[in-house]
Amino acid sequence: MKDLGELTTHCIRCGFCLESCPTFTETASELESPRGRIYLVRSAVEGKLRWQEDVREHLDRCLGCRACETACPSGVEYGSILEMARHRIDTERPPIAKRLLLKSLTSPGALRMSLKLGSLLPGKRIPDAVSHLISGHSAEVNRPIPQQLAPYTTLDEADMPPVRGEVFLLEGCAMRVLFPRVHQATRILLRRVGFAVREAKQGCCGSMDIHNGNVDEGVRLARDLVSSMAGDLPVVVNSAGCGSTMRHYGDLFDGGAAFGDRVTDISEFLLENGLAGALQYSLGLPIAATYHDACHLAHAQKVWQAPRDLIRSIPQLRFEEMAEADTCCGSAGIYNVTQPELARALLERKWRNVEATGAAVVATGNPGCHAWIAQAAEEHGRAVRVFHTAELLEASFRGELPA
Repeated sequence: MKDLGELTTHCIRCGFCLESCPTFTETASELESPRGRIYLVRSAVEGKLRWQEDVREHLDRCLGCRACETACPSGVEYGSILEMARHRIDTERPPIAKRLLLKSLTSPGALRMSLKLGSLLPGKRIPDAVSHLISGHSAEVNRPIPQQLAPYTTLDEADMPPVRGEVFLLEGCAMRVLFPRVHQATRILLRRVGFAVREAKQGCCGSMDIHNGNVDEGVRLARDLVSSMAGDLPVVVNSAGCGSTMRHYGDLFDGGAAFGDRVTDISEFLLENGLAGALQYSLGLPIAATYHDACHLAHAQKVWQAPRDLIRSIPQLRFEEMAEADTCCGSAGIYNVTQPELARALLERKWRNVEATGAAVVATGNPGCHAWIAQAAEEHGRAVRVFHTAELLEASFRGELPA
């Protein structure tokens, strides 16, 4: 385990991170910047400030988007600093309501129950009793239940190339419940480039807990996941937040590094294994599309180009680059629940940039971004549709977007 105090000394306070930080650009407060938060953490480690009274609030207001790491010339590991500091704070005073919320999101059974209860409420909204305990608000997080699209029709195996290998696919927790079609699209695309998915009994990867300071529970879940995917097969992930944590298991426990080396985002894997060439012979989509960079894909995993190259390979499609494409949309795991006002401001900023492209579709690579931006689409009249990158790519082979 890295030393928190030592990590904070790597910051030279140059300020390159400031304009990359969404909370700083929204508030203009140094305390809501990476540089300011690192100073607070270092001061608390040295005993000059109090963790609960002086530091907690400002760390809670951090998105954890890690855009500052991309901007930093000194290689400061801000993500590790944030997670370790949150762990220190939460160990000292466990936040019961936040842990209940995390449990409800990382347990597929509990999440399905929330959706079923929500389907009975007026307007079919996700219940927000726990979120109200945390934030003191409910209006901004009273989110509609994501629309469940019909499953894909079965494809003829004779139309597929020979199987040349196997991979594991992370089923995870939120993705499998909120967007099961994304997993189905992922499996079909993998098969289109010659790979079958080996089944494994698996659960949550631990990322949600680890990002939010509940590290012990997150590591327990991570160890279980590693055990379920023993061997040397690639582990394909279509959820950016999960992939960013899984790639850095080695920072958390012994044996995690070897597993992390096997982890790859679906866009990287498909591009490396020839999907761009296969797309050239697909039916295509006569639409304009744009792309939102999920923070933990762009800034944590450094994957920018692969999804864009694949989308640009779709026949007839016109790709429109979005302004501030790699700026956080405000979802950030449970952030839209715990910090609804800032999350809402960032969502509206993101939506203005989406609309400015003139695109009919926006693609992204993370379920949190997918659901949050889809809420904006719903509120703004559904003029732009939101899809996971895998869904958009599979739509090209079928010649139409999902109904």
